[in-house]
Amino acid sequence: MYITDKKNIVAIEVGDALYPKEWENLPDKPKTLYAIGNTKLLKEEKFAIVGSRTTIATALKLGAEIAKEITQAFAVVTGVADGGDSSAIEGAILGGGKIICLLAGGFSALPQSNLTLLEKAVQAGGLLLSPHAYEVGVRAFSYEYRNKLLAFLSEGVLVTGAGQKSGALITARYAYKLKKPVFAFPYPPNAHAGVGCNAVIKAGGYLTESAEDIFKRFGLSFEKREKRVNLTQDERKVLDILREKGEAHISELGDLSGIPVFKAKALLSALEVKGLVVSLGGNRYAPV
Repeated sequence: MYITDKKNIVAIEVGDALYPKEWENLPDKPKTLYAIGNTKLLKEEKFAIVGSRTTIATALKLGAEIAKEITQAFAVVTGVADGGDSSAIEGAILGGGKIICLLAGGFSALPQSNLTLLEKAVQAGGLLLSPHAYEVGVRAFSYEYRNKLLAFLSEGVLVTGAGQKSGALITARYAYKLKKPVFAFPYPPNAHAGVGCNAVIKAGGYLTESAEDIFKRFGLSFEKREKRVNLTQDERKVLDILREKGEAHISELGDLSGIPVFKAKALLSALEVKGLVVSLGGNRYAPV
């Protein structure tokens, strides 16, 4: 199935059994939806994970992990852009494919950079959904409308990364108006990529560090899907130091572990492949 092929698109009209109940009373609801993939996901409970294109690497990793875990109880809803959207898609695919990607334009306006990932989402059992006909492009007001629809569609919203004027904050604001819970990752003071997340928390959002924080808010039991990973003694030593420090430069890791820097670099590369460590750039690393 190729996701830009018109013949794969299914139309869902207002009044159809699959039309989202969450949008039925919206004055400006889309009259027709266009879908590719598993339309049955529209009947599931849904949770939105949104983040800007400039979301930092550690937040992307954590966002993907939470998206994977959230699929135990919800279908994940997000956009189709790079950054926070993509990490939510990747995580939901790993969780079994319960992912709904809401477009800001028609299917002709899908971002070329993400076509492979979106194709993979559909193949994994996910859904691409647009409130616009195939030929409609993305316009200046399209994103606010899409973000509003995301908030109405979801039981809650997690913001993984947001600058001061990020579109992810539009989704959060609509969720607040609807009295739905809003969650956000905490960022260091003055971190440009997370100013919006910290503002969400200051406004009453839930500081979020794991999927368990979200599950507790909904009164749901949480079972972490642990991935069994075999580690060497030196890999374990480096990982334990990183988890204690939060993040560290490779030279600091070498000093603390007693492992030569050239060997520590190889160990960190192995831990990255195993999904336990993320590079922050400048030879700094953080645990996932």
